[in-house]
Amino acid sequence: MIGRLIPLGAIAFLFPNPSPILALTPPPAIPPEVTLEESWKSLLNLTPPPLPPLLDSSLYIPLPTHTPSATLYGHLAYAEAPDGDLIAVGNGQTLRQSAASQFEAMVSAAAADGVQLVPLSGFRTREAQHHVFYAIADQRGQTLQQRARYAAPPGHSEHHTGYALDIGDGAAPTHDLRVSFENTPAFRWLTANAATFGFELSFPENHPSVNYEPWHWRWVGDAESQQLFHQSP
Repeated sequence: MIGRLIPLGAIAFLFPNPSPILALTPPPAIPPEVTLEESWKSLLNLTPPPLPPLLDSSLYIPLPTHTPSATLYGHLAYAEAPDGDLIAVGNGQTLRQSAASQFEAMVSAAAADGVQLVPLSGFRTREAQHHVFYAIADQRGQTLQQRARYAAPPGHSEHHTGYALDIGDGAAPTHDLRVSFENTPAFRWLTANAATFGFELSFPENHPSVNYEPWHWRWVGDAESQQLFHQSP
């Protein structure tokens, strides 16, 4: 009959061995000599840390009324690129089709000059960025303001757009995701040639919000990408 109570014995029969609630375990310590974003890949395999408390709304600084975006710790807000527009560019990384085609052309041109450009990190989800931002801040004892000098909060990373990526030198992997990347043939080649393919350095020296990242480049080769990145925070 509809509405009849289910006997307790029936519940026990349906769920004979309820599983205990799993306790979150802290991620392993990251050695202090590991710098910047280079540990983000290993963090993606860790148990996610608890979600942070709601951020103080005073941290958000509204932009002029002509744009709906806002900044957090100096980082603009970005939506995730649609899955259907992402294609592989090698090394397990993806970019939007427009940026990907130009990146592949740039890789070929660099190879003709004896330089090996390696995509280290392309499109990144908010979930992945949550680890990059909060987990590393916790491991290093950084405040969120301090962490924001090295990585964007989730929802505010250029990697979400599918137009940005971190680039390494295949002949000098020890410089990956380090400021010393500026001393590699790959960086020198990018400085001289990346603009030809629509790429620009996102965080040069003396950037107001983010520490110098010579490995982080973004594609601004069409009107949409230019409008996205050339807003004023």
